[in-house]
Amino acid sequence: MSQDAAETTARYSRMPTGGGPTADPGPQAPSFTASLDQHRGVVRARGHLDVLAADLLCGSIVAMQQRGHRQVTVHLRPLATADDAARELLACLGEELAAEGVRLVVE
Repeated sequence: MSQDAAETTARYSRMPTGGGPTADPGPQAPSFTASLDQHRGVVRARGHLDVLAADLLCGSIVAMQQRGHRQVTVHLRPLATADDAARELLACLGEELAAEGVRLVVE
């Protein structure tokens, strides 16, 4: 493929069949990030917590519980947000952990 053909293909490959430009498929910043302190049983979170991110977060919380933590604390940073489904998922996990003697604190 010549250089001119490659540039033309790249330029038009981003056009959907409707003719308008699509979103840039390049890497995007994550909408939610979390850092784990496994020694203290603390998760520091920032960004938007949706149900998918909450599910991943629950996996990390359960892993900490399996490592022997009797309390796991999730710090939602000042600008962090959580949708209702994510909060419900964390609440359900908190109830399950409480039945096993583990306290989940979401701040």
